[in-house]
Amino acid sequence: MTRGVILLGGLLLLVVAGIVAGVGLVGPAERDPPPELVVAGGDPERGKEVIRRSGCSACHVIPGIAGADGLVGPPLDHFARRAYVGGVLPNRPQNLVAWLLDPPQIDPLTAMPAPGISEAEARDVAAYLYRLH
Repeated sequence: MTRGVILLGGLLLLVVAGIVAGVGLVGPAERDPPPELVVAGGDPERGKEVIRRSGCSACHVIPGIAGADGLVGPPLDHFARRAYVGGVLPNRPQNLVAWLLDPPQIDPLTAMPAPGISEAEARDVAAYLYRLH
């Protein structure tokens, strides 16, 4: 009887560990994006730094960025799965880079200001966001 309890307890532990890892109870996974969302010339590590210094955390919750808990704009978790950028552009690298450079140019009614970053920095930020699945 004790052997059955031990086996059942071990199985339960494996199931719980699988759920936590597989379902993402520890947060959205950060991994390489699918091929269609790879940003040419973008570096996700540099993107994290651009996000930190550009004030994105004041408005957005951004996984992997300490203190990024703003509630003005949408949370940016699972960004690679989103259908649209800013609610107006299909979620593709060139559209995301354009949005990051000047959101009001694309949607004059957006509350998001132009962050004042370069095109290279926008590519880096996009590369980071596309790692969030």
